[in-house]
Amino acid sequence: MKKFHHIGLVTEKPVAGERYFESLKVWGTDPCVDPNHVEWVRFAPDSPLAGTPVAKMPHVSWAVDDLDRELEGKQVAVGPIDVAPGLRIAYFLQDGALIEYLETK
Repeated sequence: MKKFHHIGLVTEKPVAGERYFESLKVWGTDPCVDPNHVEWVRFAPDSPLAGTPVAKMPHVSWAVDDLDRELEGKQVAVGPIDVAPGLRIAYFLQDGALIEYLETK
């Protein structure tokens, strides 16, 4: 089952409330506290995601129950990635749009 989670917008400036994800060298805000479910993301120059569509395009994110199953047949651009304990993500392109699937366990 898929459920809307957030919209991710890329920024180059610090945003209030952002936190740093060391493994990805990315700062991000918590979309669950934003009334419009916006996640602001900012990438360190040496982030492993810096050269990918994730660092260049906005994305829409969907929470899914089974990330691997949902990715079958998709044009995966990045991932799957274990971001934190119990959190896996992957990004794929669909008709030129970037979509994230997010799985929590």
